[in-house]
Amino acid sequence: MPLPLRAGAALAALGFGLWAVAPTLAQNAPDVPGEARTDPASAALIAEIDAFGAADASADPAGDLEKIADLRRRIEAHGGLPPMAMGLLESAEGAAHFYLRDFETAAAAYGRAAPLFEAGNAPPDELAGLYNNRASILAALGRYGEAEADHRRALAIRRQIEGERGEAVSSSLFGLGYVYYRQGRIEESLPFLREAADQQLDYLRPGNPLPIVRLTSLASVLGRSGRTAEGLAAARKAEALAREYLGPDHPTFAIALNNLGNALIENRIFREAIPVLRESLEVRIKTGGEQASGTAITMRNLATALKATGADADAEALNRRALEIYEATGEVDTPFALAYLYSELADFAARRDEWESYFALSDKAIASADAALDNDSAEQAQIHLYRAEWLLRKGDFSDARGVAERWVPVMQSDLIVSHEDRIWAEMLLARLRQLTGGEPGEVLALADDAMDKLEAKLADLAVSDEALVREARRHREAAILYLALAADLGDGERMVRSMQLANITELARGQQFAQPDDAPPDGALALRARLLDLGRTRAELAARLEAAQLDENADRDGLARELASADSAAQAIEMKLLRDHPDFVARYRPQPLRLAELRSRMRKGDLVLAPVEGEATTWVLAIGKDSLRWSVLDTMQLGQQVASLRDAVDLPDPALAGFPLDTAHALFRGLFPQGLGKVRRVLVHGGERLASLPFALLTTRAHDGSLADAPWLIRSAGVQVVGNLSLFGAEPVPAPTATRARRFVGVGGVELPGSANAGTARLAGLFRGGRPDRGVIGDLPSLPAAAEELRGLAETFPESGRMLLIGPEAAEERFKRADLTGLDVLAFATHGLVAGELAGLWEPALLLGTGDPAAGEDGVLGASEIARLAIDADWVILSACNTASGGSEGAPSYSGLATAFAQSGARALLLSHWRVRDDAASWLSVRTVQATRDGEGRAEALRRAQLALIRDKSLAGAAHPAIWAPYVLIEN
Repeated sequence: MPLPLRAGAALAALGFGLWAVAPTLAQNAPDVPGEARTDPASAALIAEIDAFGAADASADPAGDLEKIADLRRRIEAHGGLPPMAMGLLESAEGAAHFYLRDFETAAAAYGRAAPLFEAGNAPPDELAGLYNNRASILAALGRYGEAEADHRRALAIRRQIEGERGEAVSSSLFGLGYVYYRQGRIEESLPFLREAADQQLDYLRPGNPLPIVRLTSLASVLGRSGRTAEGLAAARKAEALAREYLGPDHPTFAIALNNLGNALIENRIFREAIPVLRESLEVRIKTGGEQASGTAITMRNLATALKATGADADAEALNRRALEIYEATGEVDTPFALAYLYSELADFAARRDEWESYFALSDKAIASADAALDNDSAEQAQIHLYRAEWLLRKGDFSDARGVAERWVPVMQSDLIVSHEDRIWAEMLLARLRQLTGGEPGEVLALADDAMDKLEAKLADLAVSDEALVREARRHREAAILYLALAADLGDGERMVRSMQLANITELARGQQFAQPDDAPPDGALALRARLLDLGRTRAELAARLEAAQLDENADRDGLARELASADSAAQAIEMKLLRDHPDFVARYRPQPLRLAELRSRMRKGDLVLAPVEGEATTWVLAIGKDSLRWSVLDTMQLGQQVASLRDAVDLPDPALAGFPLDTAHALFRGLFPQGLGKVRRVLVHGGERLASLPFALLTTRAHDGSLADAPWLIRSAGVQVVGNLSLFGAEPVPAPTATRARRFVGVGGVELPGSANAGTARLAGLFRGGRPDRGVIGDLPSLPAAAEELRGLAETFPESGRMLLIGPEAAEERFKRADLTGLDVLAFATHGLVAGELAGLWEPALLLGTGDPAAGEDGVLGASEIARLAIDADWVILSACNTASGGSEGAPSYSGLATAFAQSGARALLLSHWRVRDDAASWLSVRTVQATRDGEGRAEALRRAQLALIRDKSLAGAAHPAIWAPYVLIEN
């Protein structure tokens, strides 16, 4: 479906549009030789030329050209004027042609003006401005070599005037960066764009939009280069500065908001993107009107975020309004904008089984695509294949196959082999051939080849996390098609493979917070950062080499040598990563296990339950030591069941209402149609909606009695989540804590800002890259039992192996200095913050506070920081609120906290799905650790603690799942 759009049309969206570099005339013409000034006729003609510099060149460019032609005739009759005057006249003509959008003629006029300026000894700043304007027009015309030369001439002059930093210098740097960007040389462009944006910030002043334009343009290029985290940080800064320096009624503020919302969407932070884009829409309407194309763009972006969070009705209404604007104005930002909007609206109709409406809209989408796009392009094919996808869901297999047979070859010829849309299209065709009686061998060959490419891509260290996050939906859809194909064949091996590929794509969505900042130069993260940089360079060189085949003047041999050198360097780094950091590779890029290998790692009584949730159908694989069964569920009904159970536990304490036991049992029957039998440990792998629910609260049979006596699943079996199936059982299970006598570190008891006992723990005034402010944090409830919980946990360890960081000692800077090696348990008892839960929170985090703002810490330990720590711990306990859930529909299955701790080295985690009551958190965590000390496995220890809590009548409401069931154990 349509990708989110940036601020405006392709150029204007980046802040590079011609509107940003409109040529200007000298406001005050330089002195010319005295005799020319003393000649009254010459002076009068020069005064007319000067008048063009004082006038608005965009007001009546056609009229200006008539005046200029008349003036030229009179100058010729007069016998000519000095070079500078004639240069200004050429510049005025260039400006008029520019505003008439006759750019070739404008460039020629500026070209004639340049030597006249030089001959007339024009002031350096005027000459540099002329070169700059001509370069901008030449770049827009695609004459990049000439544009670069003029920008460099302007830059050299401006550096003579301003030095290495200056407002005009930054403009030339930006222009050079744009020239490289337009040629696809993004890696070369970024140093210029970064420096230009940095210098422009020196000239921030109220009402001046240019520094904001430069910064938001940089953010866009960073996002397009795959540096979405850096791009998001730049977009946040641009929005904050636009708010401060331009105010809420400025159109550039709307652009900054829109581009921030788009960056959030690219990072899949949908919940925060929604209010940002709503505000952008308000400003767009206020400053540009309801019918402006920019207004339609923000509507479409907002619709994307709303749809991702399940707000289909609002998303559909916004897309329909955007379509009305495009149809009324005829202004579209891209040739395929209308086609994608019709297709998106058709999608909503199909979801409601309104097929007559669907086909009418789909016909319009196809007609628009065929009329607007190049014949047989990937974008055009995509619109047609959306139709094939819905025909498949509707059951019109033959019609769907006809469409796919026509358009999948176009995707294959137009896209690289690893492109997510090509992999999906090939898998779609394989499935349709199977459903229409295709030759089985050919079907499997096409399907296996598509999945081989997906598996290789998911394992490739040179593929960025951001790319996998952005492409996760298509990857998952392709894997689900493979799963359906394998199920029809009864092919358990392929079913298990497809299940793992689908869930690995989901796992990758939580990995985006690992960044190489401050990483050791030979460490895994730093090596991989270099590998990603080389990957971008290689992709760029490959594209330039391909384009060079059509350019006889291009240095094809030189480009080929550069590409070979980059390939060699990347291969060397990848080999070093595999050799020196195998554990990092295994955690970061898991690979599917063969069915036999998976079974060999299971214990007697184990059952791997692997749900794979599609848009309409959910597959649930139940893998035993010697069995494989699967069931198919309706995804909408499943979502309703999960929502009902979550609503029953997401309750404000102490208002514990009833619990839908019938729903708990209905969901159990769907997931375990054969019952549990002799299963003693359920290993859950995957799921989206289901990942927000602990299976412990399902009931194994119908029950309408007291909650204390309900047949909860944990009465029969323990439950744990396996995050990375390829690591499951790969290492020996460590001996119990008591025999190892290892160490414990407990962190928490943080006193919140604004509380009566805040003491020295506080939050720094400046937060890194989007964190909630003091007021928002101060509104969180206190956790009075947190310190006691940590002390209780510590008592299960020898005194010599305990470290407690409580209250002010839990400050972020002190925690980061702590020794985190050789730990049995690292426990946090503080607030866990889900991305998007609080205003300004862009990544999941733990609240620690800071005792010293000068230390450079803000008191919020984010997932990106956790991923860079080296935590040698058997397990991490996050006795905190909301540390397991992704927080909303469209979020990763498990929050980035889970993945971040796994990346940092933790081997198991105990996390919570919802806000945990303080006394219950302490009760469960202490008894779970005590049980492991006595020799129990983690899943069994948690099970026993939960059952004991249900029986404990001293804790009010303890039998309600809201109290005893929030925790989930995640291994690997």
